[in-house]
Amino acid sequence: MKKLMLFPVAFATGLFVPSIIFAQYATGVIGYTQGANSDPSYNDPTAALDAPSAFTPGSFGGPVDPFGPPYLSGQIVGVGTGGSLTLQFGMPILNSPHPYGVDFIIFGHAGFNITNSDYTGGGITDGSFFTGGTSTSRISVSEDGVNFYTLNPALTPQIDGLFPTDSTGNALMPVNPALTQDDFAGKDLNGIRTLYAVSDGGTGFDISTAQDSHGNSVTLPSVNYVRIDVLGDLAYIDAISVVPEPGACAVLVAGSITWLVGTRRKNSNATRTL
Repeated sequence: MKKLMLFPVAFATGLFVPSIIFAQYATGVIGYTQGANSDPSYNDPTAALDAPSAFTPGSFGGPVDPFGPPYLSGQIVGVGTGGSLTLQFGMPILNSPHPYGVDFIIFGHAGFNITNSDYTGGGITDGSFFTGGTSTSRISVSEDGVNFYTLNPALTPQIDGLFPTDSTGNALMPVNPALTQDDFAGKDLNGIRTLYAVSDGGTGFDISTAQDSHGNSVTLPSVNYVRIDVLGDLAYIDAISVVPEPGACAVLVAGSITWLVGTRRKNSNATRTL
């Protein structure tokens, strides 16, 4: 069952944005190789389609937040060393002046450590991860699914680390990429959300850093495919979102944004844990 997407409503402006739905996320799997080190049960690449997980079912589940990331095999797909995942989008990812220069966002399953031993809702982190944030990855983009261009590794963050998903935020808006793990030290959930502003988290990527095989910059007005290659260790992928155009972004953050959330596909009944 496909999950129902989010419909943002900006009541302060009286505007309704029904078009920001399924097309803002990956719609198809073009290629997948699991690679080494990944749990073999996390081998369904369709887990990376559509929106990031909002709720984890089961006895140890609940709403997804930076202390409780998605971890079921129906929510995330594993990509180990030598593995790759290539996804297609139903709408172009435009190389535009998006917030912080971020054109698309990759969501993983990293979570912040709780260091004060309060797991009942008063947790505080030191900014370190208890899962995720260990892989070395290469991100490539393509207009036609044939010719791929690597995002400059010197300017591109690693996946499945900063920033752990928070389902109360907006999955189409990036976190300020200038923030580091140290910025989250001493923060509780409310403090983390303050730094996230309106965002759902995830790692942001800029198409303008694309380069050819010789390291020369390549100008791509838009892309329709994203490929993730894991060069070392292991990453788990939940979703990729497309940041809307600046006008739509302004509507999304104007006033108080209310999210009407329906059933999501990733609320799987799978029970295997990492």
